[in-house]
Amino acid sequence: MKPRVSAALALTLAFLLYGIPLAMAQSKTVTGAIFTTLSDGSAVNANLYDSKCSVYLDGGPGPHARAGAAGLPDGDYFFQVTDPSGKQLLSTDPVSNRRFTVAKAVIVAYTGVGGPVHPNGVDRDHPELGAITIRVANATCFADFLDSPNNGGAYKVWATPVSAFSGNSANVDNDCGSGCFHGFLPSQSKTDNFKAKIGTATFCLTVQKQFLQPDQTLTAGAQWPITVIDPLGVANTYFTDNTGQVQVCGLAAGTYTVSESVSGTAVMGLNVNGVSVPPDSVYSFTWTAGKPDTLIMFQNVILIVG
Repeated sequence: MKPRVSAALALTLAFLLYGIPLAMAQSKTVTGAIFTTLSDGSAVNANLYDSKCSVYLDGGPGPHARAGAAGLPDGDYFFQVTDPSGKQLLSTDPVSNRRFTVAKAVIVAYTGVGGPVHPNGVDRDHPELGAITIRVANATCFADFLDSPNNGGAYKVWATPVSAFSGNSANVDNDCGSGCFHGFLPSQSKTDNFKAKIGTATFCLTVQKQFLQPDQTLTAGAQWPITVIDPLGVANTYFTDNTGQVQVCGLAAGTYTVSESVSGTAVMGLNVNGVSVPPDSVYSFTWTAGKPDTLIMFQNVILIVG
């Protein structure tokens, strides 16, 4: 009778004899999916972005999908940006700074350390789960990440479990051998291709409208007029959708003034990028390259007459 070799021993022998990384030999295909999106989780046509600063990473359920659909397994992940082949790394910060956490099949936290932060957005499809998006470029955008060598301006974003990463996360790049890309094993990673234009940095402005009800709950203000005055003094009026939100993307650097109608209401609160500011129906701000996208939330109380 021939002696039987255990699976664990076979893996160890493969590592010793052929130089195959144990993480690669033991890997199992990661379930779920990642995709690129705008800061609020909305899709763009043909995965084409007007700027590298407009590209955000999302995971699990896509736009309008049920919670849990194509969800990543809960845990911690690293991400990176490469050319479409994966051979050239385009991310410029340490791997440790490109880290996020998944819970209940959605991204819930950016946990990177060791470099400029990657701005976050609120995923409009699953806010009840605490879902967020993470900008692929860090706060130095558009210097980070590098321009793709691909003539069509194509990129690939990867995400892999921290436990499957092969290398030193304090480094920007990691040489992990044949079949491994900068510490990321294809069988243990999820990827998505996208295109981004090279040139002037732009941002997305998202405005949310809410009403405080007598029972102290907040409800969405649908079809509410929002006026945006751009740096040239041009005023445009938009209307919120049924979720009480409107988003305008492709805005260039400069000073903007955003105002909302107060007809039949009283101003109750104003929140900008998650921070409360003095309540008002008008808010002005200046955006420059490298700053996160702007999210403004107007909160009002409906006046009761008589």
